[in-house]
Amino acid sequence: MSKLVNIAFQGGAHGNYLRFCIDKFSTLTPDIVGTPFTENNTSHINLEYSGKVDRYHPTTEAPFFKNTDEPHILITIEKEDLLFLERWITIRAGDHNVDISKDLVHTNSNFLSNFPWTDKFKKFYNLDLTKNKAPKFLLRDFYKLIFLDNDKNGFIVFDKKLRMDQPKNTFQFPVSSFWDKDKFFSTLEQASEQLNLNLDLTDKTIHDSFIDRLNFYNTKSRALEVTKAIQDKEDIDIRALDTVEQAYVSAWLEKNHKFVIVPVCDQFFRSTGEILNWLEHYPQHYKAMNPNLPTFNNIPNPFHLWNLEK
Repeated sequence: MSKLVNIAFQGGAHGNYLRFCIDKFSTLTPDIVGTPFTENNTSHINLEYSGKVDRYHPTTEAPFFKNTDEPHILITIEKEDLLFLERWITIRAGDHNVDISKDLVHTNSNFLSNFPWTDKFKKFYNLDLTKNKAPKFLLRDFYKLIFLDNDKNGFIVFDKKLRMDQPKNTFQFPVSSFWDKDKFFSTLEQASEQLNLNLDLTDKTIHDSFIDRLNFYNTKSRALEVTKAIQDKEDIDIRALDTVEQAYVSAWLEKNHKFVIVPVCDQFFRSTGEILNWLEHYPQHYKAMNPNLPTFNNIPNPFHLWNLEK
């Protein structure tokens, strides 16, 4: 049976929820009873779907997509999405429920089969994740390295490949649209018009339930507020920052202040005032080119290249 539409998406990018909305709102499919929300706040409950709306994760090798002669929606990811996405992706994707803000983070075999951390943690920290829990300060450093070079983030690298090889009749649906009710339904309407989905979007209340279940939604921009406070030399309390937010702030500090490296230790800064004091009095004899930054003054960083070859 040919599909009304195929939804291709990376894990955690809300493809199951989009399948629910299209199948429910399309006048070309039967009505759906119930909601897809799990106790883990994802949309993974199996309902009586019509079978006319498919969703799948593209394969990691070309040609990536299936049913390429049928209409597609590709959920796309931008670098600006990573701060929010990375905060909960280990919890929601695949319902792995791995909380990286704990003091010791346990990663099971199912998680490690979907998140390629094993070799990286062995290389960077000499830590075998198949046998040991990871301390929080290593997770902070790990995510800091990710934010220092977003172009090499797995989401971004794969998204670029998918856009280049997407099927001819594909509508690109930004993942950030899900995080704003008005933008979500506006984008959904555009998809309906392009792909002839015949969506009746009169009742929009379901998206309130979706947003209520988005982890950390109310603090989505908190780390950005912290970096602005540092720029404005304003002292605010930052003890509530989670591991990914701390990593983002750490990366921002290293990218915006030459020759400094944020300490790798259990205790993170408690306020922006502490950060400002640390920056002002950073020991001159410790200042050196940061080997984790891919560029320095917009030219390739030789220390970074050397670090990659090790």
